[in-house]
Amino acid sequence: MESDKEKIENLEEAVFKALDHQKRRDILRYTGEVGSATFTELKNNVDFPDSPSLSYHLKSLEPFLEQREARYSLSNLGKSAYNLLLRTGSYSRAVLHYSKKKGTIIGHIVLWLAAWGAAIVLETDSFFYTIIIPVLAGTSLTVIYALFE
Repeated sequence: MESDKEKIENLEEAVFKALDHQKRRDILRYTGEVGSATFTELKNNVDFPDSPSLSYHLKSLEPFLEQREARYSLSNLGKSAYNLLLRTGSYSRAVLHYSKKKGTIIGHIVLWLAAWGAAIVLETDSFFYTIIIPVLAGTSLTVIYALFE
């Protein structure tokens, strides 16, 4: 007979194995978004090429799904996994957003420094490179910063 510790370890292993595959995460996301789905709805909306593949993945997701009247819905564990997927997705978007913001600001700074340097080298009017370019650069960076907030 399995001890409680072994049961927990087996469940933990099953959870991580199930969440390791992208298609299974897609099934959980779709089911969480729509509330419940039939086999055919899952096959069509999660884009499975054939029924045996979907059946295999649904079997792996047994701890996460409940089946009633030919419809799959999230179990309590499935709801927790779905919420985790939502949070990790939000975190990933936040990290991507931050890296894009940082890259955009650095790119603009380099661009404006190049424009300023070119104005000096080309010996344009000093008003242009001491007043106009810095004001435009500051305005540009302010707009970029506001867009990313």
